[in-house]
Amino acid sequence: MAEHLSQSELDYPFKLLEYFNGFRVSKVIFSACELGVFDLLLLSQKPLSAELVAQELAASVDGIERLLDVLVGVDILEVEQIDGTGETLTPYH
Repeated sequence: MAEHLSQSELDYPFKLLEYFNGFRVSKVIFSACELGVFDLLLLSQKPLSAELVAQELAASVDGIERLLDVLVGVDILEVEQIDGTGETLTPYH
């Protein structure tokens, strides 16, 4: 059956996944903006840990860690190791 499908028909599921992933990324960025993640990082002028971000934004540490992990995964934030004691976040350069 697959041998009778056109290239556009074969590409269709991948196109849907691409759109879906784009939607998810935009929702993560929108959520980070609403929470003030980027404003906090910009104002701090130094890397911050996920725990400190959560504390400053009065949010759950687990939720903020998940949000920040996605932002790191899509290259919007980057993780730095400082003296091997823990991870801190800065805007991606």
